[in-house]
Amino acid sequence: MFDWERVLKTITSLYGISGEELSVANWIQKEISPFVQKTYINTLGSLVAIKEGVGKIKGKLMISTHIDEIGFVVGAILDGGFLKVEPRGGVDPKILQAQECLVRSINGEMLPSVFSTVPPHLIKPEERNKVASYDTLILDTGLSEEDVKKRIRIGSPIVFKAPFISLLNNRFSSKTLDDRACATISIATIKELTKIYHEWDIYFVFSTQEEVGLKGAGTSAWEINPDVAIAMDVGFASQEGYVGLSLGEGPGLAVGPNFTPKIVKDIRDVAKNESIPLPIEPSARPGGTDAGAIQVSRGGVPTALISIPIKYMHTPIELLDLKDCKYTVRILTEYIKNLDTEYLEGLKWS
Repeated sequence: MFDWERVLKTITSLYGISGEELSVANWIQKEISPFVQKTYINTLGSLVAIKEGVGKIKGKLMISTHIDEIGFVVGAILDGGFLKVEPRGGVDPKILQAQECLVRSINGEMLPSVFSTVPPHLIKPEERNKVASYDTLILDTGLSEEDVKKRIRIGSPIVFKAPFISLLNNRFSSKTLDDRACATISIATIKELTKIYHEWDIYFVFSTQEEVGLKGAGTSAWEINPDVAIAMDVGFASQEGYVGLSLGEGPGLAVGPNFTPKIVKDIRDVAKNESIPLPIEPSARPGGTDAGAIQVSRGGVPTALISIPIKYMHTPIELLDLKDCKYTVRILTEYIKNLDTEYLEGLKWS
């Protein structure tokens, strides 16, 4: 049985800011190597794992999930050893006061640090309604200015430090569930595919640099040239002030001009046949997921997007329901079972 909590807890704890994802790729590669025929890390750092099919005429399905995380870089070293930071990926500065972080030092150490905040007793009346910004936030490592300059440089990366929390009702909270929850789904699917017959070759891509421009997915799609692609990412769950996907009620399936109608229909049919909830997620534009880059690779790739609902996206307390992850593994597995020569021929006329 797949140990969801172990894998989620481990993979979300790994350092892997956009552009420096190798430790995540290496861990996944070790985890899945016994269950696939080939793995390799390509030029841009994305991990590709190939689960070979048994068909005589085989298509190629690419399943893409990104493994990079949002964070910051050191923008300046201030008097007293404090650090000014700049975001790498989308991080709202309003959430940062009093947050814990880790600064990657020149020699690779992960140095603990905290974003400074003014105690309420000391806030001047005219300052009370002002919102924190990157101009005013500073990071405190506890080191002297001299030590900071020895161990940290301009451009040193910074990531959130956050615990993995097992909540009630099979829900989990952590940093980097965007998108390592989906990477975990890919790992679970790989292991599930060892139990079934499938004709097509399945290329699982654990892509890099999604948060800064979808780079790993785009280059991997160009290299693989798949017949069909499914991107998986997190989607917005309903929370205070926003109505979206519902936790525990199935992943979302995107519909819109960027997603091939045949692939969308076939995934919906699978979910219906398996009695799996699959709410529709309208999308007028490609958005900021791997699907946007994959769809326009080479001459175009028939593409779909599955979204795992999470709350509090791009914060250290992203929150998911494990049922949605398990539903997605079942959808992918059943969809893969249906991929045969007839399906490949049908794509030419879609």
